[in-house]
This record gives sequence, C-alpha cells and structure tokens, in this order.
Amino acid sequence: MLRHVQHAIGTHPRGEVTVSARCLDGGCGWTLTATADLKAADVAMMSHTGRTGHPTFARHFVDVALVRRLDLNEGKREIPPLPSAGEPQHERAAH
Repeated sequence: MLRHVQHAIGTHPRGEVTVSARCLDGGCGWTLTATADLKAADVAMMSHTGRTGHPTFARHFVDVALVRRLDLNEGKREIPPLPSAGEPQHERAAH
C-alpha cells in the first residue's frame, strides 16, 4: 500500500550556511575558502574586483538540509543532531 506523505525541507537549525568562491577571469587563481561569514565573503570578492577589475565569480553555498515528515513531527520540538564527520551516512540516493 502506498500513500502520499508530506515532507518539508529547510536548513538545519543547528547548521550553518557557508560560501566559497573563485574568480572566473581567465588565468586568475583567486579563491575564497569556505566561510560562514557571508558578509565578509562579499567584501572579499568586492575587494578583489577593486584591486583587479575582475567582476565575475563562481560562488558555492553549502548548508545542511533537514527533511521532516510532517505527520510524524507535528507537535514535536526536538531537532535531530547534526551528524559528526566520522559518522556513516545513510540513504545517499534521492527518493
């Protein structure tokens, strides 16, 4: 028996969004390592543009997503913990 189950997805409340970037001007090797300080990342890219005139960057945003099955989580306040780096990952394939 199959039935429709509603889910919601969002950024894990205990996680953080990080951004990294690289300059797309041919031959430029400037990169920004991943940081959770999004404003500082913007300033770093704008500063690079100010020094070099290179205006285009590839930005990569990463977060930890949390999917909740709505009918199982109604009224529950607890949030599952973030997995540690050494913890095995389950259900790698998309469903």
